Amino acid sequence: MSAISPPHRAVARPALTTVLACLGMFAAYVPIGSVSVSLSRIQQGLGASTSDLQWVSDAFILPMAALILTFGLIGDLYGRKKAYLAGMLLFAAGSATSLTAHGVEQVWVGQAIAGAGAAALASSTLALISHAYPDFRARAKAIAAWAASLSIGMALGPLISGVILEHTTWRWIFLPAAVITAVTGLVAVRMLEDSRSAHGRAIDVPGQIAAIVFIIGLIYGVIEGGGADGWGQTKVVVAFAAAALGLIAFIVAELRSASPMLSLKLFAVRPFTGAGVVNALVMFGMIGSVFTLSLFFGSVQQLSVLDIAWRMLVFNGVSVVTGPLVGRLMGKVAPGVLLCVGLLGVGGAMLWLTGLETDSGFGAMAGPLALFGLGMGFVMTPISAVAVGSVPHHLAGMAGAGNNTLRQLGGALGPAVLGAVLTSRLTSALPGHLADSGLTAADQQRVGEALAEGGVGAAGHLGLAPEATGPALGAIGASFTDAVHVCMTVGAAGMLAALIATATLIGFRRPQAATPAPAGEPSPAPAPEATNGTQLNQAGQASVQDGPALHGHVRSSTGAPRPTVTLISLTGRQLGRTVARSDGAYELAVPGAGTYVLIAAADGHQPQAATVVVGDERLAYDILLSGVQALSGVVSGADGLPAVAATVIVTDVRGEVLGTGQTGPDGEFAFGELPAGEFTVAVNAAGHRPAAVPVMVGDGGSGRVEIALVAGARLQGAVRSGADLRPLPDARVTLVDAAGNVTATATTGADGVYAFADLDSGEYSVVASGYPPVATALRVTDSGADALDIELSHPVT
Repeated sequence: MSAISPPHRAVARPALTTVLACLGMFAAYVPIGSVSVSLSRIQQGLGASTSDLQWVSDAFILPMAALILTFGLIGDLYGRKKAYLAGMLLFAAGSATSLTAHGVEQVWVGQAIAGAGAAALASSTLALISHAYPDFRARAKAIAAWAASLSIGMALGPLISGVILEHTTWRWIFLPAAVITAVTGLVAVRMLEDSRSAHGRAIDVPGQIAAIVFIIGLIYGVIEGGGADGWGQTKVVVAFAAAALGLIAFIVAELRSASPMLSLKLFAVRPFTGAGVVNALVMFGMIGSVFTLSLFFGSVQQLSVLDIAWRMLVFNGVSVVTGPLVGRLMGKVAPGVLLCVGLLGVGGAMLWLTGLETDSGFGAMAGPLALFGLGMGFVMTPISAVAVGSVPHHLAGMAGAGNNTLRQLGGALGPAVLGAVLTSRLTSALPGHLADSGLTAADQQRVGEALAEGGVGAAGHLGLAPEATGPALGAIGASFTDAVHVCMTVGAAGMLAALIATATLIGFRRPQAATPAPAGEPSPAPAPEATNGTQLNQAGQASVQDGPALHGHVRSSTGAPRPTVTLISLTGRQLGRTVARSDGAYELAVPGAGTYVLIAAADGHQPQAATVVVGDERLAYDILLSGVQALSGVVSGADGLPAVAATVIVTDVRGEVLGTGQTGPDGEFAFGELPAGEFTVAVNAAGHRPAAVPVMVGDGGSGRVEIALVAGARLQGAVRSGADLRPLPDARVTLVDAAGNVTATATTGADGVYAFADLDSGEYSVVASGYPPVATALRVTDSGADALDIELSHPVT
């Protein structure tokens, strides 16, 4: 550490931050919806294959998945506003590149640049919201709006593309995103409030490289392996091997890193892990299904882009309407319950779509698409809130970035895996349908070759006689419909896996208990709290509670900003919660006379808990919060110069480790969140003896300590014997100083090696025994002696 962690600073305009964050996510997800329904037109305009179309989608999603964590770190270190603005700039540049494309490769490049911008927006927007709303319930409402903006982007994207493609070419579908990002970015430059992490982190270069290798290798292998040449291609095998090595390297890098880009300890939190798994599976199913259905509507049913957009609006529109309603339920219903309802809806819609026929009209599609959107509305808000809310507040940025990475990884795998399944099933089902079509063997072979070369988009260029074209297209449509059924079944299986993950990892605990209390315990107070300290009933209106009241002030020598006060029973059930007024005053309704636990907490302060006994009358109880203190210092080496990269450990009087860090280039270290009290600061540095000093940090102040290290020399070598100088195990080596005192002893191992550390400079004698003893005199300096070998032998008779 090199700087004191700054305290959480309240955002003056959280609503404006939410609006700009939502606009960022809206812009990031418009291309997913607009491009997905335009794939058939892009395919026709550029002569692209099905594999090429998969890369049009994945060229956007891949960098989004690979770079979310990096931009999350950049935002934490240098400011989330800067990451947000960088995302807007990259997105506009990528959209402009695709807008001017004359080949599918340039579309890939433009999509990749825009995807990098979307990564910056996805990580920075969620972190900005998490910082703006420390309170869980207010944050849940903001996240609901954030998730709704995502759905709105996907909903309006197809409509925008449909209107554009009715009047001009496919290239212009990229113009709206470029305009939105440019205008919103200009507004954000002046009005968006910046924030950064209060806990120092560093760019994790090895972890980032490993993550990119893993993600790109995995997606490339799936896409290419699902093509006509199969999974045994050298490039596919190499891609999967690189992905496996990248994953292993990422895990090793994160475990060893002092500042990991994604702390693997987060996955020890079961709800966070569950949220990541569910997010990946849901996005896998959603993006993959949209990709599959868009190809079906465009290539098989030959619908216009606007007609496709109207169908997708049923799905996205229901999701947009449902999201805010679900956000209101977040404080009353367990997120796990909401997720299960949503996953059952999505999975049921996918199974419903297995009844899709080649000539299915809008009416037949409306039901399953509406159920699909309803399910997604029940999933998107709770899953983001669980991921961010299941970890400490200062890790919300990392948790949000990790959650978004898994979301985008699932979204990238959706078109890749389901595209491979689609191609495979289409190829295997086509011969049977062609045989039933009455075509000649030559025409059947020509159709098979055309589709193998150009995918389903080649259906309009089969080169058959007019009387053979109709049966051929019918066979292709029937084969494609079979393939869509298989894709929907795979997606439904993914929703079942997500349902199991929800039940086992996230669970069904409510955010606030409302069940009747067991006998002998006071009944819990209902409903969430209002921010002004009054209680709310289930309808969200202020109500007067029966029973006595608990009131008082939360005081602090440093001025606690709007502390939160929570009342719980002796068995741990939450009975009430409120946010104190600006003067620290609070009031809570108590269910009845009894003994309770009162907890007060505020940013930048140590939380306090107290047992209170409430009778039949109002009880006044004040709470004093201790401010979080700063401890800093400097470490110098034996030469008087700053000790660089020395390890510093802070422990309390019980020996519990409160923090660890390393000194910077100037030998400085700092810890920004410690309670007032006595501590021990221990320092360990190469070439020096460990040092430990006591330090006192007072309430409302800060402590500083200067530590001078003493050189600790090192002596090591090996004991050997015989003509071949083989290592001698179990030899005893004694170190004697110049005054004849035994300083240390050691016994050699199987390799004959001995070692002494933390020695003062000076004259020593090393005595080795096991055979007749041998004594060797030497002088040890600060740099030590690393190769003093001793030879023992039997006496010559």
